[in-house]
Amino acid sequence: MEDLVEHRYGRDDIRLMTASFRRHHFVPHAHSEYAIAAIERGVEAVRYRGATEHAPAGSLLLLDADTIHAGRPGIPEGWDYRVFYIPQHLLAELAGHRPAFSTPAPYDPRLAARLIRLHRRRDQTSLAAQEEFEALCTEILARYTRRGIAPAPIRTTPAGPVAKVQRHLAEDLRRTPSLDELAQVAGLPRFRLLRAFRRETGVTPHGYLLQLRLRCAQQLLTAGHTIARAAAESGFYDQAHLHRHFRRTFAATPGRFARNDVQDRRGSRA
Repeated sequence: MEDLVEHRYGRDDIRLMTASFRRHHFVPHAHSEYAIAAIERGVEAVRYRGATEHAPAGSLLLLDADTIHAGRPGIPEGWDYRVFYIPQHLLAELAGHRPAFSTPAPYDPRLAARLIRLHRRRDQTSLAAQEEFEALCTEILARYTRRGIAPAPIRTTPAGPVAKVQRHLAEDLRRTPSLDELAQVAGLPRFRLLRAFRRETGVTPHGYLLQLRLRCAQQLLTAGHTIARAAAESGFYDQAHLHRHFRRTFAATPGRFARNDVQDRRGSRA
């Protein structure tokens, strides 16, 4: 049984498709977009640039835009896969040039698993999801295209694009801006901004915002506010959200931090 279980649009006209094919044979055809996919189950036999590649579960499927290809079951049970169809201009923005994949079906279980997790996310337009999309595509482009990623020099000054985004993120910790909003603030294309921000700060904009929120929560707890208020005013969804990130970052819960801080201040007064 052939089953196109999902076909929807994500951000930036990126199409997301999830499908199961058992006996279907695709005739030679081409897409106007790039296709980046992961095989979840079974094996697909891909006819591409005059050769046939077999892509088992754990493989990526990387097809250039406007390039003829065909697919069929590589085993009697067919295959399942998840696909991102990405407009040409968007992948060119990420690569810094028009990319061309060097191999159509590399076996890479780690990147395939990352792609599947990202594809399953429901918050495709969130800042965190877009950052993960950029990071995943950047690694795929660096590893499996002929020219890799072109460097994009960014001017580093107090008035530069990264500094503008840092100030914008600090203005209101209780909201999470979109990547489009941050790109407009910076005056840069979105994915060029992400690369520049990560290069200059060591984290993504979402990671930087999380650090600002944690610092704010520390200050509120030190001032004697409740954990609930610290979570709300520093931009966390709830106490559990604060607790998870606080412990992961500082190896202590917010409650323990507050108690230790009180004890330290009492000791210093004594």
